[in-house]
Amino acid sequence: MKQTFTTLLSFILIFVAGTARAADPFTVSGIAVDATGSTPIEAQTLAIRDGQARAANILLERLTVESERLSKGAAPVSEDNAAKMIRAMEIDNEKRSATRYLGDITVAFNPSAMQAYLGQAGLTMISSQSRDRLVLPLSNGSIDTQSPWFKAWENSGAQHALTPIRAMSEEQALSIPRTALDLNALKQIGSIFGVQQILVADDLGGFVKATDVALDSEQRSEFTINGGPASVISKLENDWKQASVSVAASAVEIPVSILYRSHSEWLQLKEAINGSAQIQDARLDALSKDGALMTIKYGGDMGRLRNELAFKGVDVREDAALGVVLARTGHF
Repeated sequence: MKQTFTTLLSFILIFVAGTARAADPFTVSGIAVDATGSTPIEAQTLAIRDGQARAANILLERLTVESERLSKGAAPVSEDNAAKMIRAMEIDNEKRSATRYLGDITVAFNPSAMQAYLGQAGLTMISSQSRDRLVLPLSNGSIDTQSPWFKAWENSGAQHALTPIRAMSEEQALSIPRTALDLNALKQIGSIFGVQQILVADDLGGFVKATDVALDSEQRSEFTINGGPASVISKLENDWKQASVSVAASAVEIPVSILYRSHSEWLQLKEAINGSAQIQDARLDALSKDGALMTIKYGGDMGRLRNELAFKGVDVREDAALGVVLARTGHF
């Protein structure tokens, strides 16, 4: 199904209500389970235990850095250990017979239990998330809701990633000709969905061209990659985790001034600071109606911090009187 950008832009307002928040990064969804046994109960038990272990290993990869896993010789999570760390589970699409069980499970893990498990393995857990993105899954320049690429994003579970990505339903889908993908059009889409970041993921047949756009700061980055949504998500997550690791390795503590015009702007700035991969810790020292003093611990690379916060709509400047100053883009 293909429709034009102008037709659906007003129509989509019907289907979007409010601003969605990033989903829990300790939840793994869309795990297909299938097993056979001598009884229905045995088949279900085997299927669920295997699915729980696979979910735990997906989470292990999500929350850790590959190079550290390899250097520490991290072993896969066993079925028994996975079962000990689960706090909740949902089952969908169940089918069963006298000897077979099928379904799809979503598993939520206990953060403290996962952290303890990773600590015993000598692995650093990274669980802070970037801000929400909306994905525009294009196929050769336009959205086709019947394409495998669009369906793959619907079922990707990307909302639970460390770089959470919100997929559109078929009813919400926008079909955007490539010529319509200018910044103003993206800002209008972002306003409708309540996001300040859009990932344009164009399947060009054999490879994907991805453009990540921060709508408030107007910064963008591009990369090409082979594979499905999981490959795109993995690329974004790995970049995010590497930035987090650099913070822990060379953290520097400095005072900063935060400038804002309203309480809502202050809340937006706090969210950007608290969600930064570069900022390891932030302490509020003083607060007034139009400014705050904070002490932050960051990765030591001011250029990297400035670039990351720019993607979140925050300017970082140095002032002779105030020192390092943070404010919403356009404040200065």
